[in-house]
Amino acid sequence: MIHDLFGNSTIKADPLGLPYMGSKRKYANDLICKMLEQKPHAKYFYDLFGGGGAMSFAALQKGMTVFYNEKQTCLVNFIAFIFECIKEPKSEFGIFPPEYYNFITREEFIRLRTESGNYAQFARICYSFGNNQKDYLYNPELEVRKHLAHDVVVFKCEKSLAALNEYHGSIFSLSDKKTYSERRLDLRKNIFEFYSKSKKGDNEGIMQQLQQLESLERLQILESLERLQSLQRLQSLERLERLESLESKITFTNLDYRDVQITTPIAETIVYCDPPYRGTAKYIEDLNYDNLDKWFLELPYLAFMSEYTAPFKSIYEIKTRSTLSAQGSCPKIEKLYVNGTN
Repeated sequence: MIHDLFGNSTIKADPLGLPYMGSKRKYANDLICKMLEQKPHAKYFYDLFGGGGAMSFAALQKGMTVFYNEKQTCLVNFIAFIFECIKEPKSEFGIFPPEYYNFITREEFIRLRTESGNYAQFARICYSFGNNQKDYLYNPELEVRKHLAHDVVVFKCEKSLAALNEYHGSIFSLSDKKTYSERRLDLRKNIFEFYSKSKKGDNEGIMQQLQQLESLERLQILESLERLQSLQRLQSLERLERLESLESKITFTNLDYRDVQITTPIAETIVYCDPPYRGTAKYIEDLNYDNLDKWFLELPYLAFMSEYTAPFKSIYEIKTRSTLSAQGSCPKIEKLYVNGTN
């Protein structure tokens, strides 16, 4: 790794990763730094429950060689697919093929939910409730309105604009901005201003205004996926030249966590586990926690685990708000545990 005079990595770690249930994107860099405090000369990072890739991407940007593993075959293939898309000429809308920018309806989602392939995986991540890959994001009424807003912003569809104006009782016009990201912000601003003027002082109208501002939420998911074009947080597509050097330092596997071959030197290796948390919403794959705990404790490598209530020593805490528990959205303390092995 390359460090400055103060011992910090000189590679800036921007928050990255796919929209994914339980994603660590917002604080992946903090977690990596905390692990490096325990093993400052680590060169290899094993991400055994890779999920949306946030921890793997943060470790990459710290200069480590990364081994990303995920049991879901389609998810592993999809992340590898994104790396391939980055190297290809962009479509009219972004890094993905044009069909990826179509709105996915409930009917289409139900069909794609059980299919394999990159487009099906894209649908499961971007159009599922809480990114759980199982339940469609919108109720039938919201689906119609969000479909209209999507087509206005992405495709500049005049027919959809007329229907959206009829719904709002407004006279919004098509934005002349170049990108759909800029057009989304334009429409968001217009809706906000319209409801601020016409519903001022009306509590019911204010609530409706807030609901309408959420109608373009799924477009933000496309934006967050596009950040992977240059492995940076910005929406611009510059600095792609860094991709080749980063890509050469990541290996993808599609195995059970116990089957990943960890062969790098013990003194230079960090193993990280981010399993589905005990007592939270079920992921696609079930997990035997007794087996995981035993394996984690007996591992000869220094290993870390993100969890709420794992039976190990906690070295770091992060306050979060979970929407995955049976009690609904509530404050939670996520902890970083260590197996105690040096």
